[in-house]
Amino acid sequence: MDESIKKEEEKNIKNENGPLVECQQKCDEYLNNWKRERADFINYKNEEIQRIGLLAKYTKEETILKVLPILDSIYWAEKHVPEELKNHNWVEGFLQTKKQIDAFLQKEGIEKIDAIDKPFDPNTMESVEEIEDKEKQPNMVIEEVQKGYMMDGKVLRPARVKITK
Repeated sequence: MDESIKKEEEKNIKNENGPLVECQQKCDEYLNNWKRERADFINYKNEEIQRIGLLAKYTKEETILKVLPILDSIYWAEKHVPEELKNHNWVEGFLQTKKQIDAFLQKEGIEKIDAIDKPFDPNTMESVEEIEDKEKQPNMVIEEVQKGYMMDGKVLRPARVKITK
């Protein structure tokens, strides 16, 4: 008889704990769902940060590309300053502007493509003319028509050059 009473008590205890066990299972399920959603949100947040970074980078590139023609004009003006005016205060002030723009570009991680007296590289240069020169090897850059620039290892604008035949 004691045995049947024990079995009956165990059934009652299981029946009484049933809602508690069910509640604990639901609680675990909700917690796991919350953890998954939290991880998804963190991943989404990181992806958005990367997208914003890329957008800022592309905006920076676009702005730099708009500044480069201005710098080209300054280089052209420097190249064509008459010899008698090279030491004039106004010319020195004008060329100081060029130095400031160059410093700004360097600070922003923009590098000039070094082309003069280098072998022609179609990845970073664009040939605009071939010139006969017996003294130099073929495909050597002898003149830079327009400076080229790189940012983070990517060519923003290729250097436009004249090369030897």
